[in-house]
Amino acid sequence: MASQAQHDSFKAVFDEEKERYGQLEKRANLYLTIITFYLGAIVFKIDDLLKFALKFNLSVFWFLAIGAILGIALLLVVRAISIREYEGLFSPKEEIKSYGTTPPSDSDFFDKRLADFAVATERNAKQNNRVARLLQFAAWFLFLAVLLQIIIFGVIFTHAKATNVHPQVTEVCSFEGESG
Repeated sequence: MASQAQHDSFKAVFDEEKERYGQLEKRANLYLTIITFYLGAIVFKIDDLLKFALKFNLSVFWFLAIGAILGIALLLVVRAISIREYEGLFSPKEEIKSYGTTPPSDSDFFDKRLADFAVATERNAKQNNRVARLLQFAAWFLFLAVLLQIIIFGVIFTHAKATNVHPQVTEVCSFEGESG
């Protein structure tokens, strides 16, 4: 016979996995936002990126590599937030149907709920672990894309100083009324 304390203990573990689900969902949304903004910037500024690459004799391959890495990260996040099969505790409707003419004793009812909590928690934990792994890989790909871009800019700025290539100044300052 299961006690109320045992029931509460199993419920707490189930609730922890439920909370973890929410935390993973928030993290996935954050990654999705960062990646889509990053990819959007690349897509909408492709002409500027090409001009930039040509100006500094940089292969366009590097920007395509960043885009591809971000694309992989995006696919991982989308896979992580895809519809997941989570286990519910029990169907109240089916439970009532199973009673027949007499409902079960409280101890039998609590015993069944403990089993429900155990099965649901184990299945939900497996789903959460899968999502966490996918998000972890997505985070590494996102990190790799940012690192690659930092390296590219570092090389460009080092190269710009060595070859004396600088952005052109299009604005001219004039000082009126200056006396010599």
